[in-house]
This record gives sequence, structure tokens and C-alpha cells, in this order.
Amino acid sequence: MREVSILKKQISEAELKTLIRQLNIEPADNIDFETIDAEKGLTENSSRRQDGSIRIRNQQILVQDPTVGGENAWIYPVRPIRLFVNDEEIFSETRVAAKDRITWKIEELSLFEITITEDKLFAHLQLYALERYAARLVDDGPSTRLIVRAEEDSNIVLKTVQLADVVAQLEKMSIRARIEFAAIQQELLEPTYRHVVVACGKAPIPGEDARLEIYFAQQVTSEFFEVDGVIDFRNHLRIPSVREGEVIARKIPIVEGQAGYDVLGNVTLPTPPKDLFIMAKSGVELTQDGVVIARAQGRPRVTGGKIKVFDVATSYFVSGNVDIETGNIVFSGDVIVYGDVMDNMIIESLGNVYVYGNVYNSTITATGSINVRGNVLASKLYSGYFGVLFNRLYHTSMLLYSNIEKLLSAAKLLTDTLEAKRQTVRYGQIIQLLMETKFKEILPAVKELQVVISNIQHLKQAEYGKLKELADIFTHPRRLLETASHDFVQGFLALLQDTHSEVARMQEDKVEISVSQCQTSELKSNGDIFIYRDGVVQCELYSAGNIVFRSNRGMCRGSRLEAGDSIRAKVVGGLTGAMSVLAAKRKIYVKKMFSGRVCIGKYCKDIFEPVEHVSFDIQTLKKSL
Repeated sequence: MREVSILKKQISEAELKTLIRQLNIEPADNIDFETIDAEKGLTENSSRRQDGSIRIRNQQILVQDPTVGGENAWIYPVRPIRLFVNDEEIFSETRVAAKDRITWKIEELSLFEITITEDKLFAHLQLYALERYAARLVDDGPSTRLIVRAEEDSNIVLKTVQLADVVAQLEKMSIRARIEFAAIQQELLEPTYRHVVVACGKAPIPGEDARLEIYFAQQVTSEFFEVDGVIDFRNHLRIPSVREGEVIARKIPIVEGQAGYDVLGNVTLPTPPKDLFIMAKSGVELTQDGVVIARAQGRPRVTGGKIKVFDVATSYFVSGNVDIETGNIVFSGDVIVYGDVMDNMIIESLGNVYVYGNVYNSTITATGSINVRGNVLASKLYSGYFGVLFNRLYHTSMLLYSNIEKLLSAAKLLTDTLEAKRQTVRYGQIIQLLMETKFKEILPAVKELQVVISNIQHLKQAEYGKLKELADIFTHPRRLLETASHDFVQGFLALLQDTHSEVARMQEDKVEISVSQCQTSELKSNGDIFIYRDGVVQCELYSAGNIVFRSNRGMCRGSRLEAGDSIRAKVVGGLTGAMSVLAAKRKIYVKKMFSGRVCIGKYCKDIFEPVEHVSFDIQTLKKSL
């Protein structure tokens, strides 16, 4: 057998060239040995699956495609790097292939920022970095997921913040008021990287509203004292009073404010102060410098809303009972009754009402407070706003004003129609005809007004004389036919408006209703309600403020109490009888409650078992529900 040589025949140069031509191998300047190694490994194991990879080399992003069904590599930018794949910026993790064109650049973040406060009174500088350095991409080696990030090269400084840079930005933002150059320079020399005030304006100095200094108590108080160990219930009222010549109030005039300016150089004006207007009625003098002086002895009071009206009310005294002999009482000041108010009587006061006895089946309205030392039975007591609302003079004049205004409009329409037809008729006949057909409610209202004016005691009789005189004409058809004209009806309308407005201005700010006890009655006050002794039975009480039971034995049975603020009750309900409802806006306290319902706002709770010393507010009711 012939021996085979183990030495391979060496290939000649010509044969090698022929082989290269057959394989179509192109010459290359740079040989990527890693790629050759990878290809070699793939050749060695062609069945192995491999994902794509990506890496950074020489500040370029290189992508290797996957093999044998592998997945493309992922790339994701991190600020301040901005990545672009095929000229489109990407903001989230994105797959890339070797054929994609991947470029990047460094986003140059601002080295500092200047901000202006909302009121434009201050401009702040916040330094983020004093210098900007060159940045290079970080090479973390090949990976299937590459987070492209950069690091600064502190050896290469591209930009340093200078004073001129900050000033230029201030000028660009039109900030020109009181620039703090020293503060800017200090921050650049010794950075704190906090907000630094670099410009500031001047805030306007606000003015002061006009105000009143009132030197008298505006509310009647009840003070109980012991005499020889016994509480004196008869003399508990403390009614404010003044003497002639006494200064009762003073107007402090407005103080004008001063203008300021913001950092942009704009003038800023302060809010104009509010002036206060006051008027003085009879018995009061108002000096030019705003001093209010009493010119009569009586109870001082201030009424009205936007326009404050000062008055010294003289009182109307009833030494005995208010009954058929005295008649109903309508008075423009305080009414003081030393006896009882008997069945079906009316007291209407443009001030306070004080009753030292009891009130039986009657109505009392007061633009101020109502104090009853005795019992209130089957009666209606209205104070403050409600005293105005239920005042007959207020109600009747308002009703008449509305109807007379409509009457004037109807008369004009009828007159214009007749003139268009070239027909004439007396104006009084038109008014009379309209009252008989379309406005039948005017005549009864006029008669009610006459009754109310006739009952006004003493002080206002002369002032309402003109109104009563015009009202009388409406009740006499012949006089109305002869007298009525547009100016006449218009004048009556103006008097009604003045009367209505005057009564409305009489409402006092701080009012109350105080009683010892009441039964089957209605009490309404836009201030507080106080029950001093035995309590309330089958009553309706409404207070815009508080409802307070003073006595520990004060009962509340079968009643409805509603308060705009709080209720402080002692004993609510009993073993038998109708339930009571207590509703308040803020808080309810009961010393003892057998049964009933308590409501705070829209939240209510029924009480079926006795409770003691319990406070209810909106939080406790929410929890219980």
C-alpha cells in the first residue's frame, strides 16, 4: 500500500488569487476582528439564536443586527442626551437595526433661571451651574438594551456664567426696577444655588377704610343680680341711654394709600379705600369733622347698611296693660310696657320693645330687640330683619308701591291709546276706572295704610301727615276724579318709596329676643334668642345667631328650634309628648335629651334613648351616620 503524506501541499500565490476572485472577497482597510470572531462563532454553531446588540465606540453608536430569529437591540436616551433615529427624535425605549441612522446631540440646559413672582414685586435668580463642561457619551460595552448617557469632562469648560449674562437676561425680560448687582455678583462668586432676589419693586401702601367709633352699647343686655339672696327678675334690663350734648360716635375718615411699582417698572395703585356715609336724624347733630352728638336724652342707636343713620329714640311708656283701651301701638322708637299685652293686640316699634309682664295671643314686631320678662302665650314676636319684614307700615307701603307703579304704567298705556284715537278723558277717571277693574287690591291697601298711620304714636304723626293726606284722596272717588294727575300719583308713589326705605333702614344690626318662657308661639330674630326661665312648649324659634336656654330647668318640648349658628339647650323632650327638632348650622349642645332629632346642616340624627351632656357638630353626626 502506498504511503500517504500528512503534509499539505502549499498553495501558490496564483492559486490564492484565483480563489479570492471566485469568492468575490473585497479588500478592506480596517478589519473588525470582533465581527470576524462573531461570524466565526456563528459559523461554528449556525443553529444558535442571537439577539442584536448595540454599543458606543469613538462617540458613535454602533448596532449589530440579530441572527437566527433574534430580536433587535433597544436604545433609550437619558437627558441631556437627545437621540434621533432616521432624523426623528425618540423619547422612549426604541428598537433599532444596523441600517438605521442614529445621531445624537447634547441638550444645553440653562445654567441659570430668572423668575418673577406672581405679584411682580420680586425677580429671583436661581443658579443651576456656574460652568458648562464638554460632554461625552459613556461606553458601557455592547448590550441588547443601551441607555445612552453622557458624562461631563471637567477639563473642558465651554461656558462660565458672568454678571453680564444675568444682566442681559434681565434686560431681555424687561426687568428694570432696583436691580441688585451686588447680590448677583455675590451669588456668582459664592454660589448657594438658591433663589436670590436680584430685582424688587415697591408694593403699594394700602389706604384705610373710613370707620366708626361708637361710644355706646348697641344692644340691650340682661343682667341679673341677687338682692338679699333673691334674684331680682324685675330690674334686669340694662337699656343704653345718653344725655344731651354727649358724644355718641365719631367717624374716622379714610386714609389714602400710596402707589408702588413692580419689577417691570409699571406703576401699581392701591385698592381705593371705602368711605362711610352717615346721617343724623332729629335729636342728633353731625359736625363737619364727623362727630355725632346727642341733642336729646334717650336711647342712642345706629341703623342702616351702607348708610349709617344715627338717632336718639325717645321711648313710649305704657304704665299698665296694652289692651282695647290703649289700642294697638305703632311707634318710631322704643316701646316700654309695664303691664301685660292682652289678647289680639299689636305692638309695632321702630326700635326696641320691653314688656315687664306677659304677652297673650298678640303680635310684637321691632326693628330692634324684644325683651319680655314674663310669659309668651300663643303670640308672634319678630325682631330685627323679621321685625321690618312683618311691620305693617313696611309691608303695606311696599305692597302699595308695587301696585301704584303698575297703575301708572297702565294709565300711561291707556292714555296713549286714547290719544292715538284722538279721544280725551280726565286722568282721574282713568285712575278710578283702573282701580275699579284691574287694581281692586289698591283700595283695601290704602285703607290699611290709613289705619297704620293713624295708630302711629306722637313722634311720627307730622312726618307721615302728607302720606295720609294723599291716601285719603284715594278713598274718596269724587276727590280722586278732580285731583288725580300723573304728578299726583307719582308724588304718592315717591312718598311710599321713602316710607318703605325709611322703615327698612330702621333695622338694627345687633338684636335679640329674650323671654322667660313661651308656649304655642313663634319667635323670629336675625340675632340671638334667649330663654331665661322655664323654657318653650310647642313653639317655633328661628334665630340667625344662637338660641340659648339660660336656666338649668329650661325645658324644650314639642318645639322646632333653628339657629344660624348654635343651640345650647338644657332639657329636651320628656317621657311623653311630641318630639322636638333642633337644627343648627355649627353646633348643638344638650344637657339632657330624652328623645327628638338634631340636625347640623344636612346631617340629622334621631335620638330615641336619653343622652346627657352631649355636643353635636357636623363631624360627630357624620361618624354616627
